[in-house]
Amino acid sequence: MVKVFNRKIKKETIKHYVFQSILAGMIFYLGLNLLPFIAEEFVLVAAAGSTAFIVFAMPSSKVADPRRVIGSHLFCGVIGFAFYLTYPAYFSFNVAVSLALIVSIFVMVSLWLEHPPAGGTVLFFVVHADLPALISLLLLVTIMALLSHVFNPYLYDLVSVE
Repeated sequence: MVKVFNRKIKKETIKHYVFQSILAGMIFYLGLNLLPFIAEEFVLVAAAGSTAFIVFAMPSSKVADPRRVIGSHLFCGVIGFAFYLTYPAYFSFNVAVSLALIVSIFVMVSLWLEHPPAGGTVLFFVVHADLPALISLLLLVTIMALLSHVFNPYLYDLVSVE
């Protein structure tokens, strides 16, 4: 039989699901409104939204660690910028995007900065190197990571962390 609802949701735990979902949405909304460069870029909104899910729904996960969240987006943004400069002079677009992803994965796992949404960050910046967008993204993920750390005593893992 297919399970439709999470069985961890009970009367006594529903408040955590509601609180953490609203908290993530409010912080994300404020970030998009205060940092207009990010709101204009769909791929960055998707990467930041994925980060919000991890940080607020899986707060004890390794990939929700502030060092990983901030560091991965920073390194992937820089790697994306670097590969943006390589095409069309040195590589075709497909090769530049693929190589950027290879390098970003290698860097993230080598430096213990694993955070999957940063894969979207590197792809965005290979396509569209925009320094204000990188700064906005870094500010938004930093705010999310710091607020997650501040609210950590009140946050629960809403999904299984393995």
